[in-house]
Amino acid sequence: MAELPRMKNNFLAVNLIMRYGADLMRKPHLLGAIFAVVYLGMATNVLASPLYDTFGPLDEATFGGTGIPNDEVAISSQFSNGVVGGDLSEITVAMSATQRYGNPALTNDGAGTYFAGAGSNTGPGSPAGTVEGALWNFNFYIDIDSNFGETLDDYDITLFYDFNPAFDNGPAGLGMINVTNTIITYLGAGTTTLFEGSENLMFGYLASDAAGLLVAPTYTPFDPNALGEYNFGIQVSQAGWGVENVRMDVQVVPVPAAVWLFGSGLLGLVGIARRKKA
Repeated sequence: MAELPRMKNNFLAVNLIMRYGADLMRKPHLLGAIFAVVYLGMATNVLASPLYDTFGPLDEATFGGTGIPNDEVAISSQFSNGVVGGDLSEITVAMSATQRYGNPALTNDGAGTYFAGAGSNTGPGSPAGTVEGALWNFNFYIDIDSNFGETLDDYDITLFYDFNPAFDNGPAGLGMINVTNTIITYLGAGTTTLFEGSENLMFGYLASDAAGLLVAPTYTPFDPNALGEYNFGIQVSQAGWGVENVRMDVQVVPVPAAVWLFGSGLLGLVGIARRKKA
């Protein structure tokens, strides 16, 4: 995803200023280091690539459902508002993409880019009444662990999503969910420390603005058959200062017929096994 701010660099710069404030004028090399940190953040804003601290399992994540894979996730964590040994909060944000119901499992490059099949359905094995969706979902996880009572709505949190299959879309055209306002509106202020879910780009609410809660992408509608790249991210800030972010990409590619045949065969075997067990 292009140009979502690399806020860790700014956060590090603030910490350096707070730590060495009185010495900055006497030690110009420290000031130079701070400018270098900020410049690095600005220079890397244009890199169209996923951003995370670790890529791997996030055992505590359910993404608001059951059975959703959580073993290949882009994860970022940052301490905020405190000092080690005293008041301290830790923010964790994470994203992944997974198959919807019984559709073919997604693959990934181990570095924050996932590969999904084109197309849409209600999902093999889905409950009755399930609405049609793309073959894959995007998942998010936002958590705060605070020993002095901070909750997620003490921060400004935005989730970005993409309808445009063009590669490397900048944030200006992406859809934006105001997570903070969503939490306050539907869950109440001062209570939520964990917010997670699994969404599909064909869900209707993602295509329409909702005052104070959601700004729809400028590129509409989403086409589940369009091949290309879709960009996602989460930004966390407080009082105008960046705290943490995470980014991932989903590249949609044709689904080989063999994959569908293999998947259908597995479903058939499961059905046979169930009948035999019965």
